Amino acid sequence: MAYNHLDKLTPKQERAVAALLTEHSVERAAASAKVGTRTIYRWLDEPDFAAAYRRARRKAFGQAIALTQRYAPLAVNTLAKVMMDESAPHNAQVRAAATMLKFARDGIELDDLAARVEALEEAARGPARQQNGAAVARSDRLLR
Repeated sequence: MAYNHLDKLTPKQERAVAALLTEHSVERAAASAKVGTRTIYRWLDEPDFAAAYRRARRKAFGQAIALTQRYAPLAVNTLAKVMMDESAPHNAQVRAAATMLKFARDGIELDDLAARVEALEEAARGPARQQNGAAVARSDRLLR
């Protein structure tokens, strides 16, 4: 089971973490959590509090990323419509086309990066597994 930094936080610190996620400044977060601003800054220097805050931020950001992925097909459709709309201003069409090309390029780069990481992970597993993998790959080619 993963170590949970929230286990070491006081209830006030837990409120402060939640407030830091929802308020627009440390001062407002401190007021919301009913602690002093200097207290929050001091807590941010403590490893357990800082780790709990980072973990909470990652979780919140992960939810935002999931939401953007949910709407990605709609966004691509919108770009395609603008790009193909002859009545749209030329600068909007060019911008939509450039955005589509950028996303396509980024997708290729991510695929390439994933393949490179996979190859590095395979190499890190050791020569014995690589030899077994090469033998399997050779046998796969022979079966084709």
